[in-house]
Amino acid sequence: MEGSTGVVSAAQVTAGSPEYSFGRARQLGDLRAAVRGALDGGAERVIVCDAHCSMTNVDISEFGGSVLLASGSPKVLGMIEGAAGCGAAFFTGYHAMAGTEKAVLDHSYDPHTIYGLSVNGVKMGETGVNALLCGALGVPVALATGDDALCAEARSLLGPQLRLCSVKEGLGRGAALCRTPEETEAEIYAAAKDAAGAAMRGGLCPFTLEGPYILEISFMNTLQTDAAALVPGAQRMAGRTLRFECDEVFELRRFICTAADIAHAAQESY
Repeated sequence: MEGSTGVVSAAQVTAGSPEYSFGRARQLGDLRAAVRGALDGGAERVIVCDAHCSMTNVDISEFGGSVLLASGSPKVLGMIEGAAGCGAAFFTGYHAMAGTEKAVLDHSYDPHTIYGLSVNGVKMGETGVNALLCGALGVPVALATGDDALCAEARSLLGPQLRLCSVKEGLGRGAALCRTPEETEAEIYAAAKDAAGAAMRGGLCPFTLEGPYILEISFMNTLQTDAAALVPGAQRMAGRTLRFECDEVFELRRFICTAADIAHAAQESY
């Protein structure tokens, strides 16, 4: 939701906030444009994975036929639930990784817990990790939408095959030069249609890294790191940094999410 058209503040993406209805509406507008583009580009069906916070933000009644919705949390595959067997993945409403300058609501999984992470020396956030998970399923990422910082991050990781649509220019973490839904939804539709066509023609390459997979993850403070260090397989590298090594990509996601949850709980109980 953070990378949706017009969204600039945490209040707009937080359920229960008076401004949440705005963020939800703008997420839906971008999402529906991407779905229409995918179907018009040749997709037989689209599986939408609601991947924000509680993962219960999207109303299935807002879509027509040929659309399925993976709703609720936790999901076994998290943000990429439903990707297995698909011809391509679209990342809509994405945000840049934690620590990115002039990126709207930049974070990696948990804005209060994770300071940064890398896999095999490659710095990445949710875009990179989710693309890596899709790659393990043989699914290429064909489209990404968000602010201009997200688009630059996705391009550097996933290369020229990726279709992009920037819906706003970040001016800081909580400010952006926003474009109208009329403009952005038309561009998302066109990019999604083109991406679906490219997937139908074949030749898109899944994003992969050669194993074993070495994760380095840094937390906001040592209390959080103390707690996360209790997760099996964690190696303490420094005051705020853990290392985790595995041979299977999906173990990375499980470690990241488990460590983040434990670190978050430790902070709340302190």
